[in-house]
Amino acid sequence: MSLVHLSHYFEADSWECFFMVKNYPAAIRLAEKYRVKNLIVIDQQTRIPAEVEMINKVAGELGVDLLFFELTENKLSDYVGLTPHLKKACVSFDGSILPDLHLVIDWDVAAHDFFQAELFEKTRFFLGPEYVILPFNFEYGRIRSRKYNSTPEKLLVCMGGSDEFNFTQKLIKVLIKHNVKMKLNIIVGAGYEYTSALTESLDGQRIDFVIKQNITDMFEEYIDCDVAVGAGGLTASELVATRTPAVLIATYEHQIARCRYFSEKGWVTFLGFRTVNEEMLLRSLLASPPKPHDADMKIFDTYKIVEACNEIFSTP
Repeated sequence: MSLVHLSHYFEADSWECFFMVKNYPAAIRLAEKYRVKNLIVIDQQTRIPAEVEMINKVAGELGVDLLFFELTENKLSDYVGLTPHLKKACVSFDGSILPDLHLVIDWDVAAHDFFQAELFEKTRFFLGPEYVILPFNFEYGRIRSRKYNSTPEKLLVCMGGSDEFNFTQKLIKVLIKHNVKMKLNIIVGAGYEYTSALTESLDGQRIDFVIKQNITDMFEEYIDCDVAVGAGGLTASELVATRTPAVLIATYEHQIARCRYFSEKGWVTFLGFRTVNEEMLLRSLLASPPKPHDADMKIFDTYKIVEACNEIFSTP
């Protein structure tokens, strides 16, 4: 998903982008949802040596200048034998990288602990939460000028793509139980499997709601709400970037550090790890809702990544 967003920045800067993905259903759904062009699909059982051979072949045939990796199941350090003259960049979260990379990105809060940057003289490191890749269409002028109701009237609920633990339903049950009067805008992803049960629980209740599934452009949803409850993944960074008063729940362990970091900065309210504490949730939404932060809008700057890639080609 991050590289789909990043490709739009590259394309706006006159790069042509190609994607090579394994044929996992989730990957194919994302490619279709975001109308990814120049898609090359390989079998998910393909072993690394065959992958490397295929990457080299495709890169040669298409005249590729830069390989940009983001891997989840394999270590990038295992991808030996890549064409030496190709420039290489990656998003990495485990510190296992190749010795000839030109650019490494890791937006984990503790990213500096994962890499021994001094051992890679030719590699440029972008480490820390400010290097998260945001959607290309965020309009910072509108973010700066957005208005907020003094008493929250519109609540956005966005708990991630699949929300496998169904925190959306858990949150809605609390809101129904306490007869919360805000208008609910509930966003669920393509992989969410509980839509029917969610709709059934809301039907007949005296609550104003809409359920939207598989939204491709979240910017308007962020801008249109007064307060949001979100998961601690990329959504958390997008909420902060759009100055949306937000309450976060970490649904996976790796999200905890990000949520705590944003909370310590005063940008969000953090409820905890896989917990829906009714009292704290209601206090955060009604009695003492989070305020919009006024931090510099350059908290995140995805353009720096494209600029760095351009610099790679301007130096010998």
